[in-house]
Amino acid sequence: MEKIIGITDTRTRIKELIDRVSEKNDVFIVTRDSKPEAVVMAYEEYIRTKQELDEAKKIRFEKTLEDLKTKFKNWLIARGYNPDQMTEEEVYEIIRKA
Repeated sequence: MEKIIGITDTRTRIKELIDRVSEKNDVFIVTRDSKPEAVVMAYEEYIRTKQELDEAKKIRFEKTLEDLKTKFKNWLIARGYNPDQMTEEEVYEIIRKA
């Protein structure tokens, strides 16, 4: 569980905080004027979290791309085109004219 600590306490106790983060995997939310400003966490946890976020972004991008492809295909069909029988050049020409 995260622990909240003010920036002044962080300055005076930084070695202790780093020791707790590395040894006990504690996480500290550093505040300034009672507002969260930073997080101190173990490097391995940071890397794992970053990889999970990157993977989630990739999955969301791929889903969005597939949705757009489907919508574009339906747009072509609604205008009387058969997208399965079109070349890339024909598709690009339609896009250019649109």
